[in-house]
Formats: sequence, C-alpha cells, structure tokens
Amino acid sequence: MIPARPVWRTVRVLLLICFLLFVAIQFIRPPLDNPPVTADLEAPPPVKAILRRACYDCHSNETRLAWFDQPAPAYWLVVRDVRAGRRVLNFSNFGSLPKGVQAAKLFECIMQVEQQAMPLSQYALLHHGATIDQAAIGVLKEYASAIGYHAKPDTGRERAQAEQYTSWNAANDATNLATNVAIRDEYNGVAYGPLAGFPTWKAVSTTERFDNGTLRLILGNDITIKAIREGHTNPWPDGAVFAKVAWDQLPDSSGAIYAGAYKQVEFMIRDGRKYASTFGWGFARWVGGLAMKPYGKDASFAEECVNCHRPVAAFDHTFTIPLADTLSLYDQAAFLPDSVDRHPLMGKVITTMVDTRGPTMSTLYGNDLALKAARKGQSYYPGAFYALVTWGQRDDPHWFGGRIPKELVKVETVECTTGGEVHRSVYQGMPLKKMPDGSMSAKRAQYITALKASVFP
Repeated sequence: MIPARPVWRTVRVLLLICFLLFVAIQFIRPPLDNPPVTADLEAPPPVKAILRRACYDCHSNETRLAWFDQPAPAYWLVVRDVRAGRRVLNFSNFGSLPKGVQAAKLFECIMQVEQQAMPLSQYALLHHGATIDQAAIGVLKEYASAIGYHAKPDTGRERAQAEQYTSWNAANDATNLATNVAIRDEYNGVAYGPLAGFPTWKAVSTTERFDNGTLRLILGNDITIKAIREGHTNPWPDGAVFAKVAWDQLPDSSGAIYAGAYKQVEFMIRDGRKYASTFGWGFARWVGGLAMKPYGKDASFAEECVNCHRPVAAFDHTFTIPLADTLSLYDQAAFLPDSVDRHPLMGKVITTMVDTRGPTMSTLYGNDLALKAARKGQSYYPGAFYALVTWGQRDDPHWFGGRIPKELVKVETVECTTGGEVHRSVYQGMPLKKMPDGSMSAKRAQYITALKASVFP
C-alpha cells in the first residue's frame, strides 16, 4: 500500500535533513596528525611486522585510516581511540624508553592480547589485519622472553640488599621503618598511614616475575582474608585491601632465587562508591625502596592502573588467584589443607623464594617470635615456630611474565622450644600426610631457621 502523499513528503523531508546533517558533520574534524617518528621500536623483522600490522594504526605516529574510518561520526571515534592509544603506548618513541620499561610494556601488550582486551573488538571487526593469532603471539612471547630478566648472580644486587638490610635493622623500629619517615599521600589522595600495617597482614599468594626480575608477595587485610576463606571474592567486598610487595630477585649460583632489596608496594582498595570511576578500586603505589615516594607525577597515574586491570574484568579486575587453607574455591592445585600444624597461611610471612631446579616456589611463614628472630638474624629463638611451604610452579594464566604456585609439594615445620629442643616435621602428598620422624635433617632445620626476613617498609 502506497503511503498517503503527506506522509511520504514528511519522510522525504526527514531524509533530506538527515543527509544535510551528515554532510554538515563531515566538516567537524578534530585533527589527527602523524608527528615525526623519533625513536621507533627496534625489534627483529617478524616481531616488527606483527606489531606494525596489528598495533601501529593506534599505537604509533604512523596511523593509516581506511576509507570507512574517514566519515564522521566514525572518524571521531577513531581519533579518540588513536589519541588514547598513543598516550598509553607509542611505538614511534618506544626506543627512547629505558630498556626495562620497554620490556615491561611488551609483556603487558602480550597480556592485553591474550586476555582479548586488545585489539579493541569494534576495531578488529572491520580491520581484520589487526587480529593476532596464536602463532603470532608465540613469536611475540619468544622475543619478550629474550629481553626479559634472566636470573644470574649479581654482586650489585647482593650489595644493595645487604646495605638495605643493615639500615633496616638499625632503625629504631625495625617492624615498621616507614613510621620513622614522612610519607606523602599518593597523588590521588590515598594516604599511606591507614595502610602502614600491611607487613603484618596475611599472605594471599606469591609471584615470580621474570618480565622485570622481581619476587612479589600479595597480602590481604582481615576483610580480604575472610572473603577468601568464605569464597566471596567476585566481587570482592567493600573494605578489602590488597598489598603487593616487590623485591629484586637475588639469585645465587645453586639456582635458588631469594628476595633481595625491597623495591615498592602497591595497593588496591575496594570501595564501590568512592572509586566507582575506576572499577570500584582505589589504586596507590609507593616506590623508591625505603624512601617510599608516591608513584607517578600526578593523579593521572591511576589511568595506567586502570588500563592494566581492565582485561581481567571477569575476576573483578584482580590478577591474583588466592591460595586458601580451607577447601579451595580458587586454585585446587595449590590447596593447602588445614591439617598442617598452626595453619601456615594464617601466620606472618617471613620471606619468599624460588628454586629454579624444580622449579618450585616457597614461602616461609612463622609466628611473631619466628618473625622477630628472622629480623634479628637469630637462627634459634625459644618459642619460635616456622613453616616453609613449597609449591610447584606454573605460568600465571592472567599475566605473561609471571609464575605462580601450582601443586603443593611439601610443608616443613620447625619449632624451637623453650627447653632448647628443636621439633621438626614434614608433610607431603595430597592428601597431605605427616612423614615419619626423622624426615627432616638437623641441617635442613637450621637452614629454615637461618633464613633472613625480607625487608619490609
């Protein structure tokens, strides 16, 4: 049925108006310049070809627009995305960055691709060349691994750790050196004071980072630990706080990697209302070792945190897979049963380490007396209780460049009695079973009790 003439006339007028508006908005064209390339990425040709094909249109000064990118309003969206992309990562000045920063950015790029956050889905829908398949990811991983950190004995790191440890113990309050210095608020207003007790928080997990040569320990406040034990972690409850502590890796000639000099601590603070604009999490970081300087130059540093955590939205924007000593809801392979004496995960963390020969990773927990002894360098302290928990290792599924606990290997406990005796126990297997007496040598027990505490601020 043909529409009545007045209706058809109205339709034609509306179509004409829409066409004129479409033509008019083509003259609203925010500039999108291609500044000179000053320090382009230097990489092997296969790596460069992948990045140029998939990333350079948004992350370089060599943006090439397809014909369908040109008409507004599509053009406006492209300009917005290119500006944001260049701000986060620009391969045209990549070569001017310190080598460590270059490696960190490449590892993060791979994480973004593996978590399917990059390239943007709306971009890849039409720009089919931007898709990075598994073979291409493999090429990028091989290159990133080559320029990442490779553990080997380093006298510079040994000296830095020894000097820092000496100054830490010489402080009037070695349990919290940060109380002796004035620590400025983070640029977004997060104050360090309410977070200063984090060294006594419980452990959530640990990570070996081969992208930047650090060992990391993730701690949680009481609300965080309660949420883990009850399985209420997605989303995390308001009030939950994570502290991620980083030390330089300190390798020795045997293949062991210990926690070296303290580098930084970063926090995630859950408050759905206060931090609604950043996924409900407040971010803060203090760097510079025991100098404890706020990270960044201004409050915009949080944009870096947001961009990094955006790909793990399915896990409430957190990377960490918690360990648990109740029936694990998070990582059954790394499950640590309650059957172990004193519940190690509820103890204080003394230090963490990796053995590349396994490979395994271990964390030494203890009661307050064990922690006190380890900070003073005393290998025997009446009443001290130690638990060295060892896991296998696996690649972190959320972050290429990290390794996290896998299956539980064993738990070794040492108790120094007030009567001068040393009680030794070993638990192995799954389900975990206590081994016969004598499974741990006196030499091994002495090794455990002689481990020095990692430096905390």
